[in-house]
Amino acid sequence: MKAVQALLSLTALATSQAFTTPMSARIAHSQLSPPTPSTTALSVFEGAPEEEIPPELTAFAETLTDVSILGLRLGTCALMVHHGVDKLDHVEGFSANVVARFFGFLPGPPAFWTVSAAATQVAGAGLLAVGVLARPVALSMMATMVVAVTFHLLNTGAQGFPLGVPAEHSYNFELAAMYVGVLAYFAVAGAGAYSVDEKLLGGELQFYQRALGKVFSKDE
Repeated sequence: MKAVQALLSLTALATSQAFTTPMSARIAHSQLSPPTPSTTALSVFEGAPEEEIPPELTAFAETLTDVSILGLRLGTCALMVHHGVDKLDHVEGFSANVVARFFGFLPGPPAFWTVSAAATQVAGAGLLAVGVLARPVALSMMATMVVAVTFHLLNTGAQGFPLGVPAEHSYNFELAAMYVGVLAYFAVAGAGAYSVDEKLLGGELQFYQRALGKVFSKDE
C-alpha cells in the first residue's frame, strides 16, 4: 500500500511540474527548436519553375511526325492500287458475285459500280499519294472500303469478333476495316506537311476557302 501511495505521489509531482514550467523556459525551448514547416508535394511543384522544351527538340518531333504521316500515306496508297486493278481485271466476276449479289438495290448496271469503285481506288491512290485534294479523295476511297467491310460481314459474318480466332487466322473484314481507319484519318486531317496541298496550294482548306470565295464573289 505504501508503495502504491509513493508511486501516486511521484506521478502527481511530475504532472504539477509539467504544468508549472516557467513561461521563459518554454519560450527558450521553442527558440532553440524551431518548428519544422510541413511541406506537401503540391507546394513543391507549385513553386517549381516550368521547364521549357528546347526548340530544337520541338522541331525534330514535328519533322518526325510529318515524315511518319508521309510514310503512312504512301504505304496506304501503294497497297490500295491493286484492289482497283483487280476489279478492272475481273469486272464481270466482281459485278456478279459482289455487286449484284449483295448490293442489288443499287441503281444501274452492276458493272458501273465495279468500274466506279476501281477508278476511285486507282486514281484516288495516285492523288492521295502526292497529296492533292486529300480530304475528299480519302473520303471517297474510304467509302469503297466501307462497302468492302459490309460485303465481308454479309458474306462471312463477324467471325467471333473481337475475341474469336477464325480458321483463316484473321477476320475477312479485318484489312478493309484497317483501310477505313487510316483513310478516315486523312479525310479529317488532310495529307500532311509533305503534300501538294500544303506546298503548292497554300493549304488544302485555304484552297477551298479561296475557291469558294471566288465563286460567291462572281454571283454577287
